[in-house]
Amino acid sequence: MSFRTKLLLTVLLTIFASVSVVAYGVTHYARAVFEEMDAQRTEALVAQFKKEFDQRGEEIARQAKNIAEANFTEKMAIDLSHPNADQSLYVHDAVGSAQEHGLDYVEFVNHDGVLISSAQFPSRVGYKYDWVTSVKDWNETPAFLRKEELPDGVAPSLTVVRANSTVADKNLYIIAGRRLDKNFLASLVLPAGMRALIYTNLEPNFSAASLLGEKVDADQAERFAPLV
Repeated sequence: MSFRTKLLLTVLLTIFASVSVVAYGVTHYARAVFEEMDAQRTEALVAQFKKEFDQRGEEIARQAKNIAEANFTEKMAIDLSHPNADQSLYVHDAVGSAQEHGLDYVEFVNHDGVLISSAQFPSRVGYKYDWVTSVKDWNETPAFLRKEELPDGVAPSLTVVRANSTVADKNLYIIAGRRLDKNFLASLVLPAGMRALIYTNLEPNFSAASLLGEKVDADQAERFAPLV
């Protein structure tokens, strides 16, 4: 092999190596930039969803506070604080409060934890709600997710609890909530390109019918099975 041929091969190999290094660097940089942009967009979308979700919780909290501070609620709290109070007088009040304040779920719980009135499950009146009385200050507690028991099963709910403290040491508790379903999803204002879904099944096996969202058929739902 002549010197000229060796020199040419050396130059070609050098050029090839340089191009390869540059191409790798450009590809790596472009991928890193794309991944960073994608991560930022994902964070922005999640933040927007959380903001919308928190706003819905704040709306429910305002309605629960309005119910807790209403005159009829104060009267109820005073009456129920008396010995041998007739709790049956208020058994239907939760229904009217739910309708008036645009809520799916409203319940009144006495200071001893006994359910006085329930808009969504009237036959549970008289049950003990120990979880309600176990919290000292519900009025500072934000909305939370809850498994709502209904006559025909269970449903996820965005729930708020507020207390009427008209009678010292004998709070009357108001449980207010909205059902997490397609109507709830439709009320969210989300960025373009983002879709929110709710999975309502509480059993271990995946159920395509329990994945709720706009235009989600069974085949599409199955794609989310690994994620769920």
